[in-house]
Amino acid sequence: MPFIALVAGVVLALSVPSAAAAAGSDGCPKPSSGDATCGVLTVPENRLNPASRTIDIPYAVIPARVQPATGTPVVVMAPGLGQSAAAVGQHLSRDLGFGTHRDVVVLEQRGGSASTPNLDCPGATNAWIDSFTSTDDTVEAEGTAVGIELADCLADFSAAGGDPSGYTIAQTAADVVDLRNKLQIPAWTLFGSDWSSKVMTAVAALDAAGSDAVLLDSFSPAAADIKGEAYAGLTTSLAELSARSGAEGTDYAATVARLASDFDDDPFKGPVNNPFTDRQRFVELEGNDFVSLVQQLLTDPAVTSTLPLLFDRLEAGDTGALAPFVVLGSDAVGTTNWGQYLVSTCLDQKANWSADPVAPESAAPAEGEEPVVPVDPPLLVTYSLTDAVCAQSGIAPAGAELRVAPTFTQPTLILAGSNDPITPAATAQAAAASIAGSQFVTFTGAGHEVLGTSACAAKTAVAWLDKPGDDVSSVCDHDDATTPLVTASSVHETSRAASVVRAVDEVNWFELLIPIIFFGFCALWFVGWIITLIVRGIQRERLGLLIASGISPVSGLVFGAILALGMGSATASQPALALVGVPSYFPYLGILLAVGLFALIVVWKLGSRGAALLASTGVIVWLGMLAWFAWIVLVPS
Repeated sequence: MPFIALVAGVVLALSVPSAAAAAGSDGCPKPSSGDATCGVLTVPENRLNPASRTIDIPYAVIPARVQPATGTPVVVMAPGLGQSAAAVGQHLSRDLGFGTHRDVVVLEQRGGSASTPNLDCPGATNAWIDSFTSTDDTVEAEGTAVGIELADCLADFSAAGGDPSGYTIAQTAADVVDLRNKLQIPAWTLFGSDWSSKVMTAVAALDAAGSDAVLLDSFSPAAADIKGEAYAGLTTSLAELSARSGAEGTDYAATVARLASDFDDDPFKGPVNNPFTDRQRFVELEGNDFVSLVQQLLTDPAVTSTLPLLFDRLEAGDTGALAPFVVLGSDAVGTTNWGQYLVSTCLDQKANWSADPVAPESAAPAEGEEPVVPVDPPLLVTYSLTDAVCAQSGIAPAGAELRVAPTFTQPTLILAGSNDPITPAATAQAAAASIAGSQFVTFTGAGHEVLGTSACAAKTAVAWLDKPGDDVSSVCDHDDATTPLVTASSVHETSRAASVVRAVDEVNWFELLIPIIFFGFCALWFVGWIITLIVRGIQRERLGLLIASGISPVSGLVFGAILALGMGSATASQPALALVGVPSYFPYLGILLAVGLFALIVVWKLGSRGAALLASTGVIVWLGMLAWFAWIVLVPS
């Protein structure tokens, strides 16, 4: 699929070489929007094989907002392995300010859905999704099923002339260098986040003369044991959340372990949309799935603020409270090309992984006591599934040349979040020690991919890009990502509000049909009522009953205004509030709906045929809105 549109334009070549000027238009998709120029990078599939075929990888160049560009270009890739870079460049360039004085060059990943050929493997993806829809098989059996599908996919890929062993970090780093040469850029700044930070550190070592500075977010060294660090990061993040609760003795790591055990006994069951087919299906989540979901939720500080209340509800037996969080997890699954993710992970990262955690051996029981049977801790299922996939598919690890500490000398800034449950800040800080002259800055409360969770991190990065190598440790308040915890006293608990907020964000008119009809009806009625009042006033007619007939539309509109403003105000300070409920006073808004319904009696008393029709229609509309409001807000969920 095309990943960014082309808008034809000419950029003057000035003192600082402009990547936008050098970018070609070969292979560009039809122009659609934006000011980017795009092209296709053609490279060997496997540079270690002289007979390798070539592959095509899309790239885009977003020109600096202020022309002419005065800084060297910044090259970026999607942060997550298997993800598309479609929105990354615009976000960094325009939203975060990287592209104020610099061109931003965006390169897709080899093997990704946008490249040709790609490693899309529908059978493996479906088997991966299926592993979350049933609890009948073990994690190993589910991973083996995915591995069988992946092996079949790669056999077809190889039969078509492909070489799966070429989809490595080292080959991707060489792609970045080839792109710089194609665009005739003497030197540029490297930006990497999460997985792409591995690529950019490899580029920094491979192409030192062409890389003038390195900016890393949620740095994950290529030599890292990302599985072991993910377990450590989860423990650290839960410990930080426990400390924030302010309640002595709070241990959310123990809470999550207990809840995981509960879900092993009684799995969560609920509907979600398959993120690849958009068809609804039921999922069954057991303990391992729950723990993996919690890790994903902890990456976002706003969502993290709702977890203590979620844990309380789950411990009270309200498993339905988990439903909107499962939907978030499903969305995350849908952003990844799992064929590419699995192939590249087996090649590059699996060899570094530690074994799954197991329960320590229990001490010998005292005389007369029953022996204690050790219980293995819950697993982060993505890593355990991948272990089984790699073993079954037979993908051999790539060379070990990158599995060493990074050693390059360009000015380097490393950003980390204190609450990152995937790539802990401690890992990035330790790796920074091997990079001469690097600067490490951490942001309290920030999660994974710091630039997306801390405005201060973005300001810090932009300040550093203006003068790479400068001390930017005190540019702004590093605590800005910390979101106040949602407390039970501040919220009326319901798990259905999240679906409404989601429908608004996605402009899903069908799910919003009832409130749209209601507020549209009230607005039209209000306008007609005002016009009638003016006309009758000019004619000096008595207005008493007519004025009273406006109670219904006015109360309906006031209800809507309070609903919208109240939710907007609440989510300004707690953006994820709707995941656990609505502001505590929302149930009382039903009084306004009731007032509007009973005020329809006044309309009947106007006595005209039109008034009777209006009142009868109003009864239907009000009852529909009352039912919708009761279902979303009042009925326990």
